[in-house]
Amino acid sequence: MEALTRGEVLRRIVERADLEVFTDRVLDSFWEEPALQQLRPDRDDFRSWVRWNLDLVIRWLTDGQPPTDDEVAVFREHARTRVAEGFPPDLIPASFRRGARFAWRAILEVATEAERAALVESAEVLFEYVDRVSRVYSEAYEYTARTRGPSAEEIAAGDLLRRLAADEPPLTEDQRLAERIGFRIDQAARPFAVAIPGRPAQQHSELAARLRRRRALAASEGRRVVGLCNVKAPWRGLELDAHALIAHGPPAIGGERGPALDELRDVIQIAAARGRTGEVGLAEFLPELLLSRSPRLASQIRARVYSPLDGDHPELVRTLNALIKNDFEKGRAAAALPVHRNTLRDRIARISELTGVDLERAEGRGLAWLAWLQRPDR
Repeated sequence: MEALTRGEVLRRIVERADLEVFTDRVLDSFWEEPALQQLRPDRDDFRSWVRWNLDLVIRWLTDGQPPTDDEVAVFREHARTRVAEGFPPDLIPASFRRGARFAWRAILEVATEAERAALVESAEVLFEYVDRVSRVYSEAYEYTARTRGPSAEEIAAGDLLRRLAADEPPLTEDQRLAERIGFRIDQAARPFAVAIPGRPAQQHSELAARLRRRRALAASEGRRVVGLCNVKAPWRGLELDAHALIAHGPPAIGGERGPALDELRDVIQIAAARGRTGEVGLAEFLPELLLSRSPRLASQIRARVYSPLDGDHPELVRTLNALIKNDFEKGRAAAALPVHRNTLRDRIARISELTGVDLERAEGRGLAWLAWLQRPDR
């Protein structure tokens, strides 16, 4: 009876909560960590992962059902993927710990005095979940360390890139590496990033080695290759996968190098999400870059426009998307839906009423466009 009472208490708390908002708050509890942001992760992917974990924890706390073998297998696959992408060993477990601490404090804050008494032992379940997940990730990293690792040259190239990005003076071993591959440290260099979506880390390591043989300072980051080159477009002489993405910027030197590489990491991620292939330019994605550099503001913009519509008003979401895709030209939007222009007018008025965003004004249209840029269904 005692366990049932705890389960019922947690069900009542969950029923009172907005799980979509709670998911965003849990994600926010670790999203800004520098070690995570350096990897330029996709927020929507992380959010989906957080929500899935919340559902598992809630089920265990309310029904007493821990993760099944199939669900543990999903964790193992997720861990192997993060290893391949170059995530540091403790990054994901640390994020779980931060998220769990935040979630537990939030639960206690909304619980009544009577409910808190029934929640005491539930903390053990929550942190047992975190321990189990952490063990899965530890095992994945231990296995990887035993079976393969980067070459000495790959490690040295990555170290030199990090020092140049931080505008730190190169070491003696950096000079030796640069001389060996034909890269001139003291000259302006063109930053670049290359990714082959869906391909393993080993393939990216091999690509980085091929680029170094063409006088580029290149290093794999698991899911992509980043680098600097004094020569013109060293990747153009290589036979790359048809799905390869290449982003490059103008020559940079000194303190310009680090920010330039960061921007190209973001461009690769954004372009991959859009299904692009081949060479892409930074200028094509300036609005998306602004949003990616301010994730909290981007989330607020997205929520301001779409949260009042998602779920209960799918026809208004379709209408707004069609309006934006057609540059707010009502005749084309009505034809695309298709609906009568009077129906479109009424829907636009309803969207503005629900969101507080005036779609007849430039400011409202700009806000809606920025929100739409973040939609996976755009």
